[in-house]
Amino acid sequence: VSLDRSHHNFHSIFVGHELEEIVYLINNENKPFSFAFRENSRFSEGFSQSLLVKPMEGTITPLSRLPVCILIKPTQVGELNFNLICDIRTKTEPLCLNVKAEGHTTDVCVQCQDGTGAVTTLTSQETNEIDLGQVDINDSTSLQFNIMNNGQFPFNFSCALSAPETVKDCITIHPDSGYVGPGQVAHFSLAFYPTKKCTLKDTQLIIKIENGPELRCCLNGRAVRPGMHFSFTQYNFGNCFIYHAGMQPVRKTLIITNKDEREVSMDCLYSNTAHIEVDFHAVVLLPGGKMEIPITFYPRAAILYQETVIFQMNGHSKQAVNLQGQGIEMKVEVSDPKYKVTNFGAVNIGQAVKKSIPIVNNSLCPVTCKITLSPSIAALQDPKVLSISPGSEITIPPRGGICKLELQFNPRERIVQFAEEVMLEAYGVARSLLVLRGCSQGLELSLDQEYISFGAVVLQCQAIRRIVLSNTGELGARFKWDSEKFQPDFSISPASGYITAGTDVTFEVVFHPREIAADIHYENLSCFIEGSKALMLTLSGSCVGLPSTKEVVSFQCHVRSKQTQTILLINKTNQAWNLHPVIDGEQWTGQDIIAVEAQQNKPYEITYRPITMTSEGKKHQGSIFFPLPDGAGLMYLLHGIADPPRSSGNIIREVPCKTPYTELLSVANWLNKTQRFHAIVEAVKPDRLDSTTTIKGLEYIEVPAASKRDYKLSFHSYKEGTFSVKVTFRNEATQEYLFYFVTFKATPPGIITTIEMVTPVRQSTVATVNVENPLSVPVTFVTDCKVAEINLPPQLTVPAQSEGSLMFEYQPLKSGESTGRLALQSTDLGLFQYELLLKATPALSEKPLYFRTTLGSSQTISAKFTNYTRQKAEYTCKVDNSDFHVEKLVTAAPGSQGGSEVSVDVTYEPVQLGESRAVLLISSPVGGEYTIPLFGSSLSPKPQGPIQIRSGSSITIPFKNVFLQTTAFTFQADPPAFTVKPCEPVRPKKTHYISVSYEAPNPGSKVPVTGKLVISCPRATGIAQGIYWVYYLKGVVSEK
Repeated sequence: VSLDRSHHNFHSIFVGHELEEIVYLINNENKPFSFAFRENSRFSEGFSQSLLVKPMEGTITPLSRLPVCILIKPTQVGELNFNLICDIRTKTEPLCLNVKAEGHTTDVCVQCQDGTGAVTTLTSQETNEIDLGQVDINDSTSLQFNIMNNGQFPFNFSCALSAPETVKDCITIHPDSGYVGPGQVAHFSLAFYPTKKCTLKDTQLIIKIENGPELRCCLNGRAVRPGMHFSFTQYNFGNCFIYHAGMQPVRKTLIITNKDEREVSMDCLYSNTAHIEVDFHAVVLLPGGKMEIPITFYPRAAILYQETVIFQMNGHSKQAVNLQGQGIEMKVEVSDPKYKVTNFGAVNIGQAVKKSIPIVNNSLCPVTCKITLSPSIAALQDPKVLSISPGSEITIPPRGGICKLELQFNPRERIVQFAEEVMLEAYGVARSLLVLRGCSQGLELSLDQEYISFGAVVLQCQAIRRIVLSNTGELGARFKWDSEKFQPDFSISPASGYITAGTDVTFEVVFHPREIAADIHYENLSCFIEGSKALMLTLSGSCVGLPSTKEVVSFQCHVRSKQTQTILLINKTNQAWNLHPVIDGEQWTGQDIIAVEAQQNKPYEITYRPITMTSEGKKHQGSIFFPLPDGAGLMYLLHGIADPPRSSGNIIREVPCKTPYTELLSVANWLNKTQRFHAIVEAVKPDRLDSTTTIKGLEYIEVPAASKRDYKLSFHSYKEGTFSVKVTFRNEATQEYLFYFVTFKATPPGIITTIEMVTPVRQSTVATVNVENPLSVPVTFVTDCKVAEINLPPQLTVPAQSEGSLMFEYQPLKSGESTGRLALQSTDLGLFQYELLLKATPALSEKPLYFRTTLGSSQTISAKFTNYTRQKAEYTCKVDNSDFHVEKLVTAAPGSQGGSEVSVDVTYEPVQLGESRAVLLISSPVGGEYTIPLFGSSLSPKPQGPIQIRSGSSITIPFKNVFLQTTAFTFQADPPAFTVKPCEPVRPKKTHYISVSYEAPNPGSKVPVTGKLVISCPRATGIAQGIYWVYYLKGVVSEK
């Protein structure tokens, strides 16, 4: 009869906690035995601790195992040792079981740290008082609790809050539980964040330590609102007229007073709008201080405005001020629409006309206003001619109130038809009330010019000029020129006639000098008007002799450019010439005066500057005449050809694909009036742009007189290439134009965008890029990425005129950061490039392996991992604990898309009892690293056998020394019929073969003899004490 073990160690047990262990009483005999555990053996030395044994006594049946329950419950800290003795009847030697344990408690210190850094150590002996103080509503205060584990064993903690429902939501604990290892400190925080006025009462924080004390903290504190006084928290501006620029807006001042005993920072969270403006500046108000905040109402429409202005105090507490106001229209107008235009008609000079116009106020408020009139015609500015009453400020009652406006027109002279606005001025804004029309009839005639210079006319030639007589009055009249005074060098026709009101008469004035004269001058030639004063005309000219020759000077240049020619003037006389050239033709210019010294030659420069093109076969024609002092003259005919304009510029730009670009083209207006140009964009190369390239701008551009304006030409291309266009700006009225040649070179595109991807090693993450297809046909993109960890489809097809999405995967094999580039190439849309910022974080550990075997035995389990490399890889395997063994190298075949599983055998062969931990590191330069946690549990050796031995023979039993050093093992066989060599040293990790012999004690008996072989070792460094290997033996008699 024996126990299944000679000792048992409960190891560490918390004081007050109970553990149990089952040991077996084994009866290998063929008869029953009674047993009894000695009562005093249940107690430790000094009887301070005890074991509970169930059953204490009893009978064990033959060839059986009886479980015995051993219970231990330490009551104090320290090592416990029991020698439990069991007496077996008829056995001389009792059985002994050594039981060990170590009692310990949780050694914890809990501290509370407030916002100022002050630390208080909490006690479990009484309730701890913690004051959170006074906290503003919507503000917060927090405490940090530090839980320090000063013991040798870890523990968990948890926090609970006991508080009324009204304040429970104001207190948060994070985290509310945790784990604290030996020598470590854990932290949790408690925050008080009140959203309403409240007081902490009957509020407790309970901190529970696993296998340790429970601490209670009474929380005190209260939530208050800052003591700020607002002069009002709601205000109605009432009915206010819609605001216009120049009006005096409605304003109300809000006064805020600090009635608190501390400083309060004020801020306003309201953003000013078009209708409410709060003139606020952030400030810190001292106790007793006050601030004034003007609030201005600008109604923009006839609607009800409602706004809430939020003021924030100390960055958290808020106060709302509600504002309201009604925008109304100012409806002051004439009572009848027919009065909007009041016509006095045609009034004779000296006649007075009066008008009475009712003005009605249909507004919801009375209107104080002034009726004003500011005539633009000088004759009407006399208040005796045009007057308005009342002229002072008036107030018109609301909702239909009427005021009568008296108007009077009394002309003193002829006044042309006029239209003058009568203005209503109210609250700083003037608006049109009505329009006054009328006129004063009379006679008014005028000549379009009172002086005509004919210049030099060759003898026997004549020149004609035209003048116009205009009747801008309302009456017709007869006219007559004093034609005799025109003779003999001038004449005019018609010499007399009748001109009706509002018409013109054109006169032809002919200069036909009779003799050569340098200066012919006729002044104050009279035109007599019926019923009015006469009109005067002055004429002048000169008469020169016939030129000796008529040479032709030809010019040719591009329109709006210039060409200068010279005419050589030869003075063969002894008198200096001061010549006044006469140029006919607006295209040519030259000096007004040129001096030629006697007996000298001098070139005269004349410039041709055309502003219009000449059509094919036609020329600009003109002349230049030099009147000479002797009465002769030199005549030259001028012919000019204006070719189409030169290009205004040849512009070349390099623009990356996929990038919008705008080119500014300067458009000049060469005229003194506004020109409107039609912008025409024509493709030059290629002769037609496809839908992947757009070059466009506005269809028309207007350029003010004699100025320049930039024309925006937009360019965008999806693919590389050179695109040339001609941009023409044509005046459709005159057909004059200017143009540019613009060439865009679409260079390879830059980076469209940067995509960042982060994932742990061997885990995939996905990103998407969107690609637009503007074409009318589907487009296929070929994808490319040189980063091996990026998986993506080989191509992407995007339907016509739609957007496609490319989804790709990043699955790194090694941790670290890297960059890459994703490219999408299409023959139709070119290249799209994206920058990739890739970050692989360290991988998590693989699934752990758990081993459980007896000391002296081993267990092998296959560790599996997934190889994602696309090539053959060789992995190195290392383990950091000698209890575990693994192959040094393992070869993995190339992985598939989802990876291929690889196995490596791990063997656990413990060298002592207890738990073992290790980490298996599998690494490859291309495949990355894998870590697999290993957990081993080493149990006491289990008995083996029975091993049968025939009488008179022997057997060998293999036994391995699992320890790390040479060990001398003791071999003991029982009963004496079995013999073995008593002691043998065995080298580490080597197998020793033990020879066991058997001689039957009673050769005549065929009853088998049972026994056992016990292998034990001495206690040594690194070797657990009291380890036994038991092999059951069965001796039999050989059959003869």
